[in-house]
Amino acid sequence: IQLRSGRLLVPAYSYHIDCKECFGQLCKTTPHSFAFYSDDHGQGWRFGEFIPNLQTGECQLVSVDEEDGSNVLYCNARSSLGFRVQALSTDDGAVFHGGQLVPRLVEPPHGCHGSIIGFPAPLVYGPQPRSAPHVLPATVAGSRTSTGPRSWASFHRDPKGTSGPFFQAPTWVLYSHPTSSMSRVNMGVHLSTFPRDADSWTEPWVIYEGPSAYSDLAYMELPHSQFPVSGGPAIAFACLYENGKRSPYEQISFSMFTLHDVLQNIP
Repeated sequence: IQLRSGRLLVPAYSYHIDCKECFGQLCKTTPHSFAFYSDDHGQGWRFGEFIPNLQTGECQLVSVDEEDGSNVLYCNARSSLGFRVQALSTDDGAVFHGGQLVPRLVEPPHGCHGSIIGFPAPLVYGPQPRSAPHVLPATVAGSRTSTGPRSWASFHRDPKGTSGPFFQAPTWVLYSHPTSSMSRVNMGVHLSTFPRDADSWTEPWVIYEGPSAYSDLAYMELPHSQFPVSGGPAIAFACLYENGKRSPYEQISFSMFTLHDVLQNIP
C-alpha cells in the first residue's frame, strides 16, 4: 500500500532464530510479521521491526484514519494461536506495538491467510445554514460496535462559514477468512468500524458454505448508489477465494457485494 506521505509498504513475515545451535542444528525459530518500507518511490527499502510479543505470519496492512483526526497503520496477521493477531504502528510501519489477539476472528489449526481492506465510512455531509446544529447524519443505521454506539467523526466548520461542516471520514475495515476454528471452511466477512479496538469486529456473514481457504479483497465504488439519501456511489467489494465441495483447493471463485449487503447480512 501507499500512504499519503508517499511511503510504500509491503507486508511480510520472517522466522526469527531464537536458538542458533543445538548439537550442530538450528533448534528453534518463531515467525513474526513486519513491513518493508520505502520513502524514495521504491529505489531503496528498509525493514521495520517485528511485531514483538506474539507469533504471527502472513499479514495485510491498512492505513486507518480515526475520528479525532489521527492516523494509525493497522496490521492483521495470521497466527497459530486460535485467533488472528492485530497490531498498530504510529510511525507508518517502522515499529509495531505489541500484538493483540482478536477474539471474534478465529483461526483454524495452524491458521490461514486472511484479507483486509480499508475504506472511508459512508457519511452524508454538505452545505448547511450557519444556524444548523452540528449533526452528522449517516447513510447506514448507526455506527454500532461491540461496545455500543460510537460517534463517527469530529469535524470543524469552514473558517468562512460558507461550506458547512468538513472533515475526513474515519476508516472502516472489512476482513475475509474461513469462519471455523476447526478447519478451513465457511468463507465469511467481518466488519469493524473502529479497528483499533480488537473487540469491535462483528460476527461473520458467511458468503460461501463449505471448504474454503485463502482470499483477497478489493474495494470499489459502483456508479449507482444503494443509499438513495446520499446520492453518491455505492461502496462495493470484490472477493477472490479458494473453495470447493470436498477440499478448499478445487477452484477459485469470485464474489462481488455492496456494503449495503454486508450491513444487511452480518448478525
